[in-house]
Amino acid sequence: MTSTFGLPFMRLTDALMFLFLPVLFIVIGLGRTVRDGLLYFVLLCVIVAASLLGKTGVQQGDIYMTLIFFLTSVFAFFLVEAAQDERVLTWLAGGILLGLIPSVGVLFLQAGGAAGLAGIGLGVPIDESTSPMAAAFAKTKFGGMWIHGNEAGHVYAVATASALYLAFRFRQPMIYIGYYALLVATFAVTLNRSGLIAPTIALIYLYARQGNLSLYVGSAALAVIGLVVLSSLPNAPGLDTLFDSVQTRFVEDSHTDQNIFERVMSNIQGFQVALENPLGIGYNDRIAAMGEKTTTGIVSVHNGYLSLSYQSGLAVSVLYVIACIYLFINRQTVPIFYLATSAFTATSMCFEELSINQFFIFSVALTTAAAWLHYAKSAQRKSAKQSKFALRPFAPRKLPQ
Repeated sequence: MTSTFGLPFMRLTDALMFLFLPVLFIVIGLGRTVRDGLLYFVLLCVIVAASLLGKTGVQQGDIYMTLIFFLTSVFAFFLVEAAQDERVLTWLAGGILLGLIPSVGVLFLQAGGAAGLAGIGLGVPIDESTSPMAAAFAKTKFGGMWIHGNEAGHVYAVATASALYLAFRFRQPMIYIGYYALLVATFAVTLNRSGLIAPTIALIYLYARQGNLSLYVGSAALAVIGLVVLSSLPNAPGLDTLFDSVQTRFVEDSHTDQNIFERVMSNIQGFQVALENPLGIGYNDRIAAMGEKTTTGIVSVHNGYLSLSYQSGLAVSVLYVIACIYLFINRQTVPIFYLATSAFTATSMCFEELSINQFFIFSVALTTAAAWLHYAKSAQRKSAKQSKFALRPFAPRKLPQ
């Protein structure tokens, strides 16, 4: 939509973050910002400035995505600070799910043959600037508001992490199961297998922890309703399409072994490119570097951690991994929203170059900010406790007169 109206932002949400950032700053206040985030902002500025100044082969799009990472990281800090009030966290999760529903609607409209969606901003236009590989994927793996299913499927998967949080928050597991069913329905047109990994593991965990008769009955009823809806939708993927997709992608895919080998090799070669360019490398130069190193002809690394290091520097990927590990270690005191989001995002980023997607940039920034603020507040509490029980200076007791 921003491209349609000539705004200098790739996505409408980029502009909204920019507009609402002053509001969040006013809500949090200068005192809390300096106390909890001074070192965070200094470190962030140093990393981003080093990437902008030292990145190899920088072009306009490369600069934009690095600046969006900086904007999103600042925004995420204030958002996590505000979400100390769990009502804010609940509204955030609900808002993500409210955004998921219409975007899935756009996906099914596109798969049903609706024309002109990209012309009004509901989709990515395919033109001369689109790579041949992406254009080919877009025709077989529909992406809705994203270019192809390999990207859209992971966005839908990470969005369901919010449903997992709300399911535990309100003790209503059917919230997650309903959105998981929606995610499975999208598989019929995105054909994205790896996006189902983390949500399916979470589903098994949910049944293991919350399993009871009412849950099984509700799941069965939901499955029946879903099957009826899929079989009755006109001009949209139905049961036959879903069955054929599962059959093609999980049962009859003879390319699986070769695909795994190609991805492992491209990851090894991509890691070499990341080490040779620790401050980042532009997209075109990176493709050229991969072309020189690859032995399989695959120039895509299919790895979000590596593409994030190309985009904003190797330090960003390292800090993100550290943040994920920190949240997992402290999972007993971290809200499950951040745990689920980091787990789903980290899993998806193992399979695709998702750092070029704003939703994943937001998830990375949110995870890093959550880990930082948890550590900062834990250190403050520990310091306050130590000062409270610190030994008092020795003073000689007065003798009685």
